[in-house]
Amino acid sequence: MNQASDRLGKAVRCARKSKNMSQEALAERIGVCKRTIIDIENSSGNPKFTILFPLVRELDIPVQQVFYPESADDSETKLLIIQELEKCSESESRIVLSVLKSLLPELKHERI
Repeated sequence: MNQASDRLGKAVRCARKSKNMSQEALAERIGVCKRTIIDIENSSGNPKFTILFPLVRELDIPVQQVFYPESADDSETKLLIIQELEKCSESESRIVLSVLKSLLPELKHERI
């Protein structure tokens, strides 16, 4: 196992669960066997691009998590936030950004 496959496995598991999808349902949607999904999630599978591409698209996994794992954050919460943001329109994203910018200073102040 390596760090890239660990991150991919974690991202796949997190995204699949956030969509309330079973491993079997995901496998069926992208045309692979359930064992393939299990192996990927357990970081023991190194999927070919022909599997990786539909997997990432089906789960709406940000490509930077897959191709730039060194810049990805391991936080499952941040992964879920990114996935939710990707569902937003441009105007919704601007509103969320504005709210986030106003909340963060207060949250950081509370930690002190």
